[in-house]
Amino acid sequence: MYKKISDYGIIGNMHSVALIGNDGAIDWLCLPHLDSPSVFAALLDADDGGSFSITPEGEWDSVLGYLEDSNILAGRFRTRSGSYTLTDFMQVPPPSDREPQPHEFLLVRLLQVDRGRVRVKVSFDPRFDYGRGRPEFTILPGQCVLAASGSEQLRLCTSGKLTLNNGHAEGTWELHEGERIALQLYYGRSEPDRFSELDAERVLVETLDFWRNWLYGSGTGFFNDLGPHREQVIRSLLTLKLLTYQPRGTMAAAATTSLPETIGGVRNWDYRYSWVRDTSMALAALFEVGHVNETEQYLDWIEKVIVKNKQNELQVMYRMDGSSNLNEFELRHLEGFRGSKPVRIGNGAATQKQFSIYGHVLMGADHLVSLDREVTEEMWHGLGLMCEFAKHHWREPDWSIWEMRSDPRHYVHSKAMCGITLDRGVNIAARTGRQPGEDWERTRDEIRDDVMQHGWSAQRQAFVLHYETDALDASSLLMSMNGFIPYEDPRMLATVEAIRLDLSYNGFIYRYHADDGLPGREGTFLACTLWLITNLANQHELEEAELLLNKVEEVAGSLHLLAEEYDPIWQEQLGNFPQAFSHEAYITAATMVTNVSGELRRNPKQQQYLLLQEEEKEVEAGFDPVLLAELVDEVVREGGCHPGYGKDGSGDLAKRVGKMLAQLRWFDLARLQERQEKISFWCNLFNLLVLHGVLSLRVKESVREVPRFYRRLGCRIGDELFTADIILHGILRGNRPSPGWLIPPLPAGDPRLANSIRLSDPRFLCAICTGTASSAPMTPLRPESLDADLNAAVRSFLEREAKVDAERKVLVLSRIFKWYDDFGKSPHDVAVFVAGFLGESAGRPIREHPESYQLEYAGFDWRVPTGRT
Repeated sequence: MYKKISDYGIIGNMHSVALIGNDGAIDWLCLPHLDSPSVFAALLDADDGGSFSITPEGEWDSVLGYLEDSNILAGRFRTRSGSYTLTDFMQVPPPSDREPQPHEFLLVRLLQVDRGRVRVKVSFDPRFDYGRGRPEFTILPGQCVLAASGSEQLRLCTSGKLTLNNGHAEGTWELHEGERIALQLYYGRSEPDRFSELDAERVLVETLDFWRNWLYGSGTGFFNDLGPHREQVIRSLLTLKLLTYQPRGTMAAAATTSLPETIGGVRNWDYRYSWVRDTSMALAALFEVGHVNETEQYLDWIEKVIVKNKQNELQVMYRMDGSSNLNEFELRHLEGFRGSKPVRIGNGAATQKQFSIYGHVLMGADHLVSLDREVTEEMWHGLGLMCEFAKHHWREPDWSIWEMRSDPRHYVHSKAMCGITLDRGVNIAARTGRQPGEDWERTRDEIRDDVMQHGWSAQRQAFVLHYETDALDASSLLMSMNGFIPYEDPRMLATVEAIRLDLSYNGFIYRYHADDGLPGREGTFLACTLWLITNLANQHELEEAELLLNKVEEVAGSLHLLAEEYDPIWQEQLGNFPQAFSHEAYITAATMVTNVSGELRRNPKQQQYLLLQEEEKEVEAGFDPVLLAELVDEVVREGGCHPGYGKDGSGDLAKRVGKMLAQLRWFDLARLQERQEKISFWCNLFNLLVLHGVLSLRVKESVREVPRFYRRLGCRIGDELFTADIILHGILRGNRPSPGWLIPPLPAGDPRLANSIRLSDPRFLCAICTGTASSAPMTPLRPESLDADLNAAVRSFLEREAKVDAERKVLVLSRIFKWYDDFGKSPHDVAVFVAGFLGESAGRPIREHPESYQLEYAGFDWRVPTGRT
């Protein structure tokens, strides 16, 4: 029986890591190093992987937690007759410049009965070499069990009795309140020291002191108030420290291999190695809260790698000891986590070209220089070689940050990071009084121009995955975080909006939706979700950022451990665990939310609205809302369903619309009594407001070039302000969040909620024009003919945008049918809705068998429409 990934806690000693389930079973442990073969691997094969469990008999429940500010795991178990605490930890070897020795490994399990009487069953069932090595067991004097296979051996010592049974050691103990038993697990030690329960307590205190001294002794960041996120930031810091390897300073991407990105899928990779990029980003997160020594240690190691290899090209990843052989193999004898095959060891992506890695190393060095840390000549030589590599190779394709298993391409993120490499090289040279390399600045600027020209999609109004596609890529969120483009740049704001629309599910972000050379799907990517939070915080969308951060914290659970991915449908974590990438992104996001929140409390910023109503004297209170419909009808007859955009004479049209909007300043919304009156009024107003905004602001290419166009563009009706966003989502959609958002536009208690229309009619989405080429045509709506007008609008929109492939049973729709669940919560419901407005020959087969049709969504053109349609 497999547990959920989030049912595990971890312990470690900066050489290896163990995963311990909420049932008291160690289901994953590799020795002597984190990337060595496993000795317990029930995580990947429940029957034959091997495990070391201490579990209550009978009915029980449990909760896992950590001793405060430490990596010591405490499991509390409760039965009908009593309760006990199981404390698990690894002894941390003393600091040393030499490689750790296998015999220094010690894992301690300390069991103490807190109440009543308990019966616990102990099962010691190691399987060496990923389950391929079946050990021979020997009972030794002094209550020790030796498990040996070839040259490897594990020795379990305890004061409780163990016997051999069916190829493993086991025991059932009845213990009473106050009793304690210590279990010590040694690796490669022939004659371990005698060890009592008091010795276990002493090592526990020493280990506790180590973690706390590290946490507070080398950091300054905790003088910053992290508010409700402080505990989670500390847990992320401690997790990252667990994944480091002493004495080299390398850091594993995760503690495990082959935990699947979707249950039953093949996207199962070995992450027990040190990615240059991931480690650099994790160290940058440590740096942000004051831990500097780790960055220095890692850069020293990188420098040695470059000097040793006598070349300026780094490998994507290395083993924990710094070696570079990571040949990828499949372990076909293991069934995989919940049947997810194959199980892989090694990683074929190690030999890929990934040009983004150099920028992250240079960013780490730049952080050190900002603290006046010395950059030796040797280190400067190594950094210069990386800058030269970026300068000479940036025009080449690579496999991207996402390690695609397809052909190399010109990935936008990789290009941008080559520019960052040179930019930081120039910065470091200036700060240290050195001369930058030849053409570093010129090449940096050339890269920026190239990315802006080829990496930006005018149609999607977003940075894209690579130069030959318009597919989105969540790594674009790093462009602002790394300083390639400001957070508030309209292109960055537009990219964030595009990613939230097309790569999000309930707030969580997918990496991309594009062919990557692999079958199957994957979950949402937690690091990408946290990068979004960092962007939102810096764009002063703090409510959204806080809410999404809280959702990530719920995923992390009480232990605050994050895997690589999250399935928001099945609500479970996926991928290797715990993931350094996720935890460093969490630290960055949480600290940014806290810092920006504090800054805005000290210096509040008010939203600047675009109120384009012409100033007019007070008009008579008898303004008729029908005038809005008449004006919409007039401009449609003159200019088509997308009137006025890009035409001569648009200035006159803007004045006419502005004059009409000005009259609303004295209109009493209470006059709108009937539902038909309300829907037609607000739809007509939205159409005119957006049209007026596009014309008055002289939008050239897209409304996205005006930051927060829909949320800032508004008009006053009486004493209240109504933006286009509030009209669309707060009024017409019954105060629902905009697609990709979590919070509705109108807060509880807002007087404008009195105008909100419940239940919303999805047909109106096909009658309003958002000022984009792919939006629905502008349609005048009148209360007396509203139902017929809306039906006609839907038919007209589908006639233009929908395509039915009866042979393939595919229904291609506008993207608004994907963004807005107003049309239906499922593909079945959407198909039924659409079929009702298609012609008889096209609609009847869909109405009869909607489940047999697959929905596809066309691209959306965010450019302003031109010409009559």
